[in-house]
Order: sequence, then structure tokens, then C-alpha cells
Amino acid sequence: MTPLSGCKRKTQKIIQISDCHVSVDCRADYRGQNPDRNLQSLLPVMRAWDPDLLLLTGDVSEDASPASYARVAAMTGTVGAPLLALPGNHDLPKVMKKHFPLGPWDGPFACEAGPWLLVLMDSTARGSIAGTFSQQDMERFDRLLRGSSAEFVLVALHHQPVPVNSPWIDRYALENPDLFFQFIDRDSRVRCITWGHIHQDFCSRRHGVRLFGAPSTAANSLPQTRRFTLDLAGPACRWFELGVDGGLETGILQPAQSSTGKTSQRIK
Repeated sequence: MTPLSGCKRKTQKIIQISDCHVSVDCRADYRGQNPDRNLQSLLPVMRAWDPDLLLLTGDVSEDASPASYARVAAMTGTVGAPLLALPGNHDLPKVMKKHFPLGPWDGPFACEAGPWLLVLMDSTARGSIAGTFSQQDMERFDRLLRGSSAEFVLVALHHQPVPVNSPWIDRYALENPDLFFQFIDRDSRVRCITWGHIHQDFCSRRHGVRLFGAPSTAANSLPQTRRFTLDLAGPACRWFELGVDGGLETGILQPAQSSTGKTSQRIK
């Protein structure tokens, strides 16, 4: 397991970046937005928030090109924090891992952050937009947890394991959530599950475990819509503060001024 080095605080500050959808061409359009420019607009806010760790939860690239991964790696590198990454359905793991070496490239990946264990899982299936886990995937996850003495666990993946009430993306969710939760429910240390893919902020609970979906740095949809409906509030990312007592706070970071003119950066 990889320890999180260089942490300046007892509370672990994490920024979750998701669904960048950057292409080989930095001028390429994604749902009427420029992904490079929108990600760039978030970087000053990320640096000001001073995270201990960046967590990248998939669909980093739109076309799985080496150039797109290299640009995202260069941009996120300016934040000044270690980065963990996992793939989404648009990504090619064998290409992505060359630019983001710390991730679930050979099975679940774990990082120690104080009393917390961060576990990254690859929910992608080649040729499928939806996600899945095999029995073997979950057994390896179970062995990883049983081998850790961490007090609390945060699990990250790309696909949503519960419906988010947006039909346009719920049709491409994790296809076997019962298997996933069968193993999650075995360990009471799991406090949080977070994912990307849904292009919107989402918060819920299940059996005492907090569930979060992250917004996209490229383009977001208004929640609970049948079709993708562009949210004019603009790009965003999620922040977490993980306490030494197992407490967790989270919210959304947006550019200092969004496309709507709003200036709010932290929303609890």
C-alpha cells in the first residue's frame, strides 16, 4: 500500500477531479465547451485550496490519446499535490497509466492517508459505456481491506453504483451493484464511496455510508434530467476533508467566476 507522503495536516484534504474529456486537439469541443480551458479555469482555485492529494476519477480523455493525458498530467501537476488516478469508459488504461502511474492498473490500488485508506477500483469494461466488477475483482478488494489496519476507508470508482435520477446517465451505471455492495457491507470501516461519470454533484447515504458523485471539469448537466442539459454554472470539482476521527466534510469548487457570474467557490 502506498503511504501519502508530505502531508502537512492531520486532516486530509483531497480534491476529486473527474470527466475532463480532453482530446488530442486542445481546441476540440465537448458538449459546447472547451475542456482544456474549463480545466485550466479550475486550477487557481485548486491551488488556493492547498490539497494534500488529487484524486482523478476517470474519463480523463475523450479519445484516449497520449497527448490528451500528457496535457492533463501537466495541468494537474501545477497544483502541487500527489495524484492518484483511475480510468473511465473513455480511457485506455494501458495508455493512461504511462502518465498517471498511481492507480488500479493491476487490480484495486490502495493509498494510506493518516487513519484513512483510499481504495481505487477500475469499473470499466472494454467496449462498454456501463461499468462492471467481476467476482475476482471484488475478492481482491476484500483481501486488500482485510490486509489493512486503517481505521476508515474511502472507495473510489468511475461508474455510479446507485441511480442518480438522471435517465441519460443512469442507463450506463455499474451493472452489478449488488455484488459490489455485498463486499462493501462486509467492512464497517467503509465510510465513503465516490465516483465520476455522472457530470453533476450528487450526495446520498446507504447503510450509513456516504455516497458522492463528482461534477465534471469539462461540462455538467442539470440534475434529474432525461437528457443531458448543460448546467451554465460551468466546470467544477469536489473537495473532501477527511478527519482523524472518521468525520468527513465535502463540497464543490468552481472557478472564481463561473459562466453565470457566480463567485461562490465552496458549497458544503
